[in-house]
Amino acid sequence: MREEGQKYIPNLTPEGQPRKNLILCLVLVALSVRTAVAQESEAACGPKFLLPEANGSSILILCETRNTILRFDHQREEVVAQVPTAASPFAACLHPDGKRMYVSCRRGQRIIELDVDSLETLRSFVLRGDPTGVSVSADGKRLYVAAHSLDQIVIFNLTTGLEIKRLISGNGPEAVSLQASKGQLFVTNLLSNPVSPDMPCRNEITVIDDVSARVVDRIILEGANIGRGIAFTEDGLLGITAISRPKNLVPMVQVARGWVVTNGFAVLSADRDAAPVQLLVDQPNRSYADPHDVVITPDGRKFYLSCSGADTVTAVDVGLLQKTVDEALNGHLTNYSDHLGLSRRYVVARIKVGANPQALAIDRNGHRLFVANRLDDTITVVDTVSDEVIKTIALSESVDRDRAARGERLFHSAARTFHGQFSCASCHPDDGFDGLQYDLEPDGLGENLLDNRNLRDVVGTGPFKWVGSNPDITTQCGTRTAKWIVRTGWISLSQVLDLTAYIRSIKAVVNPHRSPDDQLTLAQLRGKVLFERNSMNDGTPIPVENRCNSCHAGPRYFDGNQFDVGTKAPRDTKTEFDTAHLINIFESAPYLHDGRAATLEEIWTVHNPSGEHGVSSDWTKRQLNDLVEYLKSL
Repeated sequence: MREEGQKYIPNLTPEGQPRKNLILCLVLVALSVRTAVAQESEAACGPKFLLPEANGSSILILCETRNTILRFDHQREEVVAQVPTAASPFAACLHPDGKRMYVSCRRGQRIIELDVDSLETLRSFVLRGDPTGVSVSADGKRLYVAAHSLDQIVIFNLTTGLEIKRLISGNGPEAVSLQASKGQLFVTNLLSNPVSPDMPCRNEITVIDDVSARVVDRIILEGANIGRGIAFTEDGLLGITAISRPKNLVPMVQVARGWVVTNGFAVLSADRDAAPVQLLVDQPNRSYADPHDVVITPDGRKFYLSCSGADTVTAVDVGLLQKTVDEALNGHLTNYSDHLGLSRRYVVARIKVGANPQALAIDRNGHRLFVANRLDDTITVVDTVSDEVIKTIALSESVDRDRAARGERLFHSAARTFHGQFSCASCHPDDGFDGLQYDLEPDGLGENLLDNRNLRDVVGTGPFKWVGSNPDITTQCGTRTAKWIVRTGWISLSQVLDLTAYIRSIKAVVNPHRSPDDQLTLAQLRGKVLFERNSMNDGTPIPVENRCNSCHAGPRYFDGNQFDVGTKAPRDTKTEFDTAHLINIFESAPYLHDGRAATLEEIWTVHNPSGEHGVSSDWTKRQLNDLVEYLKSL
């Protein structure tokens, strides 16, 4: 008979030998736990975000691939805790009370609130819309979340857990940073705001007042795109954000002259009347592709910029930088945003790290810089005085496990392009697209401008290119890329197969316009009827070849053919263009082969005067709205 509270252990065999069997069970449990731990250490992490902890000895690492949070003791060089998250953790922030933290999960479509000490999940905020950056208001009452797919900032009441309101951001909000001394939040946006195809891009930083929770400014970075991380000095007098400066209006033949993509940062000064000063980290004969994250030392004397396509972290002396900024603002320096020779003035170190460094963090004393190398699962530790690597710590046993993993490293590396100007990811950020138009082929200056296309979920949508000349992904990524785009002849058959395997593995984002149960709204159902109609509103039959679902047919809403739909531009040499698939078309603006339609509506209201691209002349405004709602749901 057992005492109260004593755990009961039953006989495990008819012979009544519980102790021997218990020992065996404990051994088996221990072995299974050891196996599970070993499997976790072998699974890829994909470190995406770093959050230093107040104790100064550990950092929290969001692992995008493994869907976990690691508590990593960098002094002992070991993981001391690991907890699961929803899919694709992206960014994190602390609550002002220091007891709670918030983690956005892009594919998980939610933000999770965790206890900082135990890493136990306390509650979740569901948000369909690809949540990215997160920040808590200075008073701790509101949570700001960037909804990337919706171009919105969603605000939650942290007392009730309910949504308060939504604000319109720029195109694809990325990072959200609270600048407490200014009482404002700064939101970077991945892509340019809509512009005409023949105009330079215009990236936006959305500024929100923390007290009123309203947008108070939209800072425009002329000629910039791919806005990523942002950081401020503790006094708020200086802000730095990572950007790229694409030269998409220059023919691609200029790649050999260093004029396709340049890479750098924008400086936001305390004087809000002064325009942001954009500067490069590139050199005349060497580029540092894909700027991603920024951290500033606590004393404000230096900042670090991760150049993820160059496997490099760039160190910038703020004092030296300020002299160049002052010259630019005083009019003593011209064309500084595109000046490849200026970086020697303020760049004091270029630190080689691991593969695809993205997230950066600095300890509270400012002595150690931590670099998350996303594609080789390591953390590089850098001495901020000497700017030399102290050590590199592995988070998993191995990388490059298969063709797709090797292809992912090729996709995100600029090592094989001329002067390292750009990677595949430079024009296809987050495996998607940059929303710009390019003069790609050597067929005459300004001829045949083409809209960049989304790479997400492209399997089964060939042929490729807007004129359908490449039958499959392998052809698209092969010698054509080496000859006309990267200009180094770098690509081998094995690399083509690796790259193809990776592109084939890229998934579509979760569609926020589609119900989780795939049920259409009433507006979407009405739009579906219009999409599938065979007669006009007055009963006039529509020819089969001019019905929406004749060309946009099947599960991917395309037929693999090319047609003349009346969109030939004056500088186009072709009249027939590829039938675009419609999967997740909500995220692929601008539209048509040259990006001339800024919205889905414009395809028919502006660019279909003769009705060659579907019969639309009899639509009512409500019918057009319904059709757009249906298309966004696909």
